[in-house]
Amino acid sequence: MKALPFLFILLLALPPLARGEEQYAIRRAVEAGQLKPLNEILTRIQSSHPGKVLDVDLERDINGNRIYEITILKNDGQRAKLLVDAVSGSELRHASTAASPRINMAKALRNLLARHPGNVLELELKQAADQRMIYEVQVILLDGRLREFVIDANSGELIDGNGHRQEVLKNLKPLPDILERLPARYRGVIHEVELEYDQYGRYFYEVEVRLADGRVFELDIDAISGKVLNGEEVER
Repeated sequence: MKALPFLFILLLALPPLARGEEQYAIRRAVEAGQLKPLNEILTRIQSSHPGKVLDVDLERDINGNRIYEITILKNDGQRAKLLVDAVSGSELRHASTAASPRINMAKALRNLLARHPGNVLELELKQAADQRMIYEVQVILLDGRLREFVIDANSGELIDGNGHRQEVLKNLKPLPDILERLPARYRGVIHEVELEYDQYGRYFYEVEVRLADGRVFELDIDAISGKVLNGEEVER
């Protein structure tokens, strides 16, 4: 019963669409003692990073390891995103350990919207695969179209979104090849496939497959090597 408060808090922290799929896996991990209690982690984090916890997400890194992504509003008014190993409770490198961007977010947005008027739907500062700091921005243009822009966070220059994405994606293994080479234990009916990327910009396929015995697995597969990073049974 001691695990219930932890589970309740964590499920509330998960994005709404993820709760249904994650609930069973989280409950299993909590009951088995595979995840570090969230209250312990938050106590430790707030002692070293004083402030208010805004959000906690349970994610996987590129190797399939469970990590907590914790967003904190620090006492100086700045937001910080921290990564914590969900098993050991140890703090990993900060989600944005590279040098601070030379172009602040407000200025980057002002310049972008002057050229492409609209409303910002989503904005994220991240480190690209080539180690550059970039702003990824989704904008709903005035004509209703949804566009994604990439801005160099140091120069402020607008990077061609399609070119940038093509540069990153050109080394990805074709999806048919990956599906045809699934290990025998995961052969079944493919229900859904999504291309995702982690906080370091590394891509992986998220594959949902139903086996002949009725069990459903969610697989995380490295989009470059084709290696299965994680295979987790989900409740349906």
